[in-house]
Amino acid sequence: MGGTVITARGRRQTNVYVRDGLIRAIVDERLPAKETVDATGLQVLPGAIDGHVHFQDPGDTTREDFTSGSSAAAVGGVTTVIEHTHSDPVRTVAFLREKIAHASERSLVDFGLAAHAWPDDIGQHADLWHAGVTFFKVFTCTTHGIPAFDAAGLLRVFRELAAIDALCLVHCEDESITADAERALKAAGRRDPGILSEWRNREAELTALNTVALLARITQVAAIAAHVSHPAAVDVLQAERARGAKLWVETCPQYLYLREDEVIEHAGFRKFTPPARVRSQLDSDEMWRRVSSSGVTHISTDHAPSTRKQKTDGSIWDVHFGLPGVETTLNLLISAAIDGLLTLERVVELTSDAPARLYGLQGRKGRLVAGADADLVLIDLAAQRVLRDEDVISKAGWTPYAGRRIRGRIASTYVRGALVAQSGKPIADAGSGRYLPGRGLRTG
Repeated sequence: MGGTVITARGRRQTNVYVRDGLIRAIVDERLPAKETVDATGLQVLPGAIDGHVHFQDPGDTTREDFTSGSSAAAVGGVTTVIEHTHSDPVRTVAFLREKIAHASERSLVDFGLAAHAWPDDIGQHADLWHAGVTFFKVFTCTTHGIPAFDAAGLLRVFRELAAIDALCLVHCEDESITADAERALKAAGRRDPGILSEWRNREAELTALNTVALLARITQVAAIAAHVSHPAAVDVLQAERARGAKLWVETCPQYLYLREDEVIEHAGFRKFTPPARVRSQLDSDEMWRRVSSSGVTHISTDHAPSTRKQKTDGSIWDVHFGLPGVETTLNLLISAAIDGLLTLERVVELTSDAPARLYGLQGRKGRLVAGADADLVLIDLAAQRVLRDEDVISKAGWTPYAGRRIRGRIASTYVRGALVAQSGKPIADAGSGRYLPGRGLRTG
């Protein structure tokens, strides 16, 4: 009662009434209620939807599992995740059903599941789409052991997915360029952390983005460019969007907050791909400008945790890619809003409203309206804290933002009206989250 409700369209101090997991009314008057939560002085946001997380479960659960990952999500104000796992990818309907059952016993938040498109499976993806996957992950460079699609393969798979009205998430780095750079760097005996930005370079990302964006326009496939890392990359996609491509532009906090040269000091703890691109304040300002306007369509985390040991056991070539992020992203954006880099309404658009539309969850998730699931996040804008490794819920046990002072704090998170996290601690039972089938199952 009494909180300030923030939507993508505005804000007002009002009361939200919930029954049987749904929002029943949002009204200014006080109505009778069996239980009341006093939100006076707090902001009430719709729960965030993170469309790009890797919980590694089933798979290499030393890095994360569905319970630890969804606990981290709940603490971070994320009430819905879309998960896919590279170590044990979904490629068959039978395994998809096994994974749904597996995650349903373990998740604290609601979840969808993605499948991997595979060059050898072209022509066979329709069954998975109609079985309920949210999207297909497509790689343009071999990464995590997942094979790449070249331009001809992309054209074929995009045509296939467009024909069934399926969505894809595309990792855009050109294989020929990254492979050539890797050969040259290894031939020179380079093992220093500085190889990362030379290996997974801007040219590789821009080349792949141009190809993906053009083919997406030609085929009219619905495609998300994953983890777009710098302003020029955003602009490539915006140009094709203006020409009629059905493209969405995802970025992540690591491309807003982390600098390219941090890898020299932090080595494996800054190994992710595409790597950090910020070299100057101008780079940062330009990326934030695209986030605060319409250049970036939504923000996800690409949450791909590894433990400290896994980030230090071997050279920069050997250690795992990826960062933890699902429990810090919303709070980092709220802090940025308090600092004036964007509005709270834009935060809601980027993390809740736009993802709900993209993943076919509108009407149920992403908005605070009567009839929607009561996925609520209460925010204390007056609070401040320093992010610390020892507070991390993820199995990673560390955050790349350790030592950063942020403003605002997620006080509590509710999924379908049930309290799942409070004051930085998960409190719901594993298995309380529900599976959200993709559009192919709902309409097929």
